[in-house]
Amino acid sequence: MNILDGILKTSAAVPNAIFGQNSFMIRNVIEDQGKVVFICLITVLFSILPVGYYIVLLNVPEKVIQNFIFDNFENIFGLKLSPTEESLVWSLTVSSQGVGALIGCLMVGPISKYGAKHVLMRWNNVILIAGSLLMFVSYWISFPIAFIIGRILTGVYTGLACAFAPLYLQQVIPKNIKGSMSCFLHIAVCFGSSIGAVFSLPFMFGDEDTWPILVVLPAFFGFVMLGASYFIPDTPNNLLQMGRYTEAIESIKFYYDIEDSDEDEIIKEYWDMVPEMPEQLSLCSAFMNSSIRRGILLGMVVSATQIFSGSMVSISYSTEMFRAVSFIDILVPFLPALGSIISILLTIPALRWVETRGRRPLLLKTLMFCIAANVFLLIFTLMSSEKTGWASWGFAAAFFMYGVGYNLGVGPVAYFLPAELVPPEAASASLGAAVAVNWICTITTTLFYYPLSKLVGGWSYLIFIIPTSLFSMILWRLLPETKFHYKIDPLEIRLLTDLGPSIAPNYGTLDLDEPTLF
Repeated sequence: MNILDGILKTSAAVPNAIFGQNSFMIRNVIEDQGKVVFICLITVLFSILPVGYYIVLLNVPEKVIQNFIFDNFENIFGLKLSPTEESLVWSLTVSSQGVGALIGCLMVGPISKYGAKHVLMRWNNVILIAGSLLMFVSYWISFPIAFIIGRILTGVYTGLACAFAPLYLQQVIPKNIKGSMSCFLHIAVCFGSSIGAVFSLPFMFGDEDTWPILVVLPAFFGFVMLGASYFIPDTPNNLLQMGRYTEAIESIKFYYDIEDSDEDEIIKEYWDMVPEMPEQLSLCSAFMNSSIRRGILLGMVVSATQIFSGSMVSISYSTEMFRAVSFIDILVPFLPALGSIISILLTIPALRWVETRGRRPLLLKTLMFCIAANVFLLIFTLMSSEKTGWASWGFAAAFFMYGVGYNLGVGPVAYFLPAELVPPEAASASLGAAVAVNWICTITTTLFYYPLSKLVGGWSYLIFIIPTSLFSMILWRLLPETKFHYKIDPLEIRLLTDLGPSIAPNYGTLDLDEPTLF
């Protein structure tokens, strides 16, 4: 019995440590709605994990897969690539995932009518399985074009997953913990990256004979999600929009374990927990409204800032970055896995801060941190070319500094902020546009960084410093706080103020001077 008491006390202490004064609210929501929280966490983990996995996939076994591509180019096409051509082909291979993700973003609008759950758990996983198998087969048929096409398909999966996972959460997760649960998207990416980094080590699946196993492993998650999609119903929100009320009632009972004989009361209780997601506007329709257009454009800037801070390049080329500054060679292959694990740990405080400190200050302050880190990365890379021994350790410290800034705010907040900058009916349009910009920027940075680093060394970090500085100035001027972006009647505000701290856990801290979008 004492052991059980100890476990219960420990489990109670974890939310207190992470969420502070809001911990009891989080704990109560999880206790009351544990089933839907569990379903959302597993769904997001299995949907987003392959995204992080494929982002980091080519980092450690870089030389092995380069040899496969370059040797077979010569065997098939009779082309002996020069070093410059090899760097360009490799950049195209790495950025091909971004090309696929951009295609996926363009598909968001047309296929959103099928519902977030069906797209996320069914159709998208067919694409994942096809892409994984195509890369696997490319080894056996010695055809690198098939590898690149497979990577493009996994990119399509990535684009759809990054757009529909937040929409799925918005439709089912209780509103009191929406921000915290949305941060789990970033944790899932980091978790996938850590698994990909570990599996890609040479003694695991990262050598010239076993890398086909490495590229096909995420298909497992695709098959699991496909199977689960037949047991998990569509979201109540989507079913209610389609007028399928009987199925919607059953869906509410499935997700929330609500038992009530009055169907109207069941639906009312659902709307009390989860804000209604109205029928979604197309991107063109959303752009016709000036206030919505402003929110979408700001969301696109947020998404561009996330990538131009250096996130995707640091994931895709971290081993190359550390080799460029002559870091300890034996440690370099382990750095992506270590970095991903540290990223998960650093994101934990963001689960609390995103609810207690607001989205705007968290994003802007951590952006400043990222810009400063990139400046230091530039300086230490240039110093390493002068054979300054300690410059490589300074580079490592600056890289860690970047990880702190990115994972505490820029990374997790940018996943869901675009949807909060617009009314609910424009959420899918805003997320689709933001994810599209995200992957356009990913293509740009991953395509140009590698050749630039070979040509100009440390000066290549200017492609992060300059755009991020410009975007930060725009966001500092125009970005509103979205944690309380809904309209509140002044009388309600006065009543809340008079009631005092007893209601604070339910409503948070109201900043009446904070600029809002609506």
